[in-house]
Amino acid sequence: MGTSVLFRRAFVTVVAVGALAGLATMAGAAAAARTVPATHRGAAPKAGPAAGSNAAGFANWPMFRGNLTHTGVSPETGINTATASTLTTGWSASLGTASYSSPAVVDLKSLGEPVVFVGGSSSVNAYLASDGTPLWSFPVAKMVNSSPAVLNGVVYFASTDGTMYALNAKNGALRCSFATGQFTETSPAVVEDPDGSGPVIYLGTSPPLPNQGSEYAIYGPGNTHGSCTQDWAFSGWTIHPGGSWSPPAYGTNANGTPVLVFGSENIDNSVYALNARTGAKIWTYRTSKTTEDNDVGASPTISAPGVNGFADGLAYVTGKDKVTYALDLTTGKLVWQHALDTDKSADVGGSALVGDTVYVDASTGVYALDATTGAQVWHVLPKAGFYASPAVAGPPGQQVLITASLPGRLYAFDLANGSTVWMHEADGAGIWSSPAVSQNTIYITGRDGQLVRSRRPPPNGSFTFTNPGRCSFSRIRARLPPDASAARGGSLSDQLVCETQEFPWSNLVRFPAHGGDRAYVANNAAYMIVAI
Repeated sequence: MGTSVLFRRAFVTVVAVGALAGLATMAGAAAAARTVPATHRGAAPKAGPAAGSNAAGFANWPMFRGNLTHTGVSPETGINTATASTLTTGWSASLGTASYSSPAVVDLKSLGEPVVFVGGSSSVNAYLASDGTPLWSFPVAKMVNSSPAVLNGVVYFASTDGTMYALNAKNGALRCSFATGQFTETSPAVVEDPDGSGPVIYLGTSPPLPNQGSEYAIYGPGNTHGSCTQDWAFSGWTIHPGGSWSPPAYGTNANGTPVLVFGSENIDNSVYALNARTGAKIWTYRTSKTTEDNDVGASPTISAPGVNGFADGLAYVTGKDKVTYALDLTTGKLVWQHALDTDKSADVGGSALVGDTVYVDASTGVYALDATTGAQVWHVLPKAGFYASPAVAGPPGQQVLITASLPGRLYAFDLANGSTVWMHEADGAGIWSSPAVSQNTIYITGRDGQLVRSRRPPPNGSFTFTNPGRCSFSRIRARLPPDASAARGGSLSDQLVCETQEFPWSNLVRFPAHGGDRAYVANNAAYMIVAI
C-alpha cells in the first residue's frame, strides 16, 4: 500500500509597486493524501487523448507517441529547422531511480497550466511544466515502465505487478484500479467513448513463459458499465503461450470498424488487429516463424484509410527481426517490407508518419522510408543505436525529427534529409524512453533517473503599453520579433495600464501559465499581466 503525496506549491501574484524590482509574490498551498494499492514489466467513437492546440497555440502530448494512431507528430511549430539549434537545457527533476517511461504533457484545466506526468521505478510523478516543481507523487511497489496517458483530468498507467491505475491528474488521488494479475509494461491507449458508454483503456500483459498473457479492454472512471472493470480480454494467440508488451495503436479501418493494433511477444512474433469494441480478432500477421526472440514490441503506427492512396489504410511496425512492415489496416495483407541493417541488438522503437514518409528508429540508426513502397529515402547514425520512438515538430518544410540514442544523446534531425540540426548530451547513463514535445519544449527521461527538458530561449522583442488616460483599462499590444509565434502577436487582453511605456523583453518576469507564458510587468505606477 502507498500514499499519494501532494506537494505544496506557491501561487504567484503581482502587486502594484513603484518599480520593476518591487514585484512580489504571495504563496498559497493545498495538500491531499490518498491510500492506494501497489506494483509490473520489461456510434462513432469520440477521440481519445489528442494533441489538440490550446488558445496559446501550444499542443498537449497526452500519451505515448502523442496520439492514438501513434504517428508521433506534434502540431506545434516553434521547434523547427530554423530554431532547433537554439534549444537550451532547462530544469530537471529527479525521479530517484532509472526511468524507462516516456512523459505525457497536458495543460490541465483544473490548474490552468501544463503538467508533466512520468513514471519511475517505484512511482508515477507530476511536475509543473513551467519550472519542474513537484506537484504530486503516487508510489507503487514495483516498476512503472509504462508511459502515462491523460484524458479528461485522469492519468492512466500500469505497473509491472499487472495493475492498471487511474488517478486524479490534479492531485494524484486514486480514482480506481484494475488488477490483471499478469506482468505488464504496456503504455495504455485510452479512448474517450468508443462504444457510447464512456472511456475505455486498452493494454496488454506479458508474464514470463510459460504463463499466458492477454490484451485487455478496461472501462475507465465514469463509464456506465462501471469504473475499472473488464470489458473484454483477448488471448487467441497464434502460438501459445502468448502475450503483448507492444503499446497498442487505435484507429478505424475501411469498414468503419474501430481497430486496436499491437504486436505479440515471442514465440508468437505477430501483429494483431482486434475489433476494439468486442475484442474479436480481425486479422493477424506473423512477422517471424522462428522460435527466436523476434517478438514485436514496438508500437504500430496507423495510417488512416485513403492516405497515400491506400483505400484500406496501413499499419506500420518494426519487429525484433529488424524488418519494418507495412500491413493493410483492414485485411492484414503485407503491402511491403524493408529489411533494416543488422547487428546484435533488437529493434523496439516505433515510427513517425509524415506525409508519404515513415521514419523509423532502430539499433542501426534512424531511417526514412517511402511510406508507399518502403524504399529507403535516407539513413543516418548507423552506429548510434536507438530504442526510442521519434517525435516530429515544426511547420511543413521546416519539420524536425526529435529522438534520443541509447548512449543518451538527444537529437533533432532535418526531416527532409536527416542532417543533424541539434544534439545534446542529455543522459550519460543512456536513454530508452521517447521524447514528448509540448509548449515548444522537449521532455524526456533517462536511466540516470532525471526528467529533463530542452526548450527555445525567450525571443528578443518588446512590449508597448498605451493608455489614453491614467490608471484605466487599456488594450495591450505586443511587438515581437519575426521568429515569434503568430499566436503571440496582435492584440492581447485588457489589463490595468497607467501610462504609455515600452519595456524590453529582458525586463519581464516570466512564469509559464496555461499553455503559454505569462509576463508580470511593473512600471512606476502599476503592474500588468499579459499572456505572451
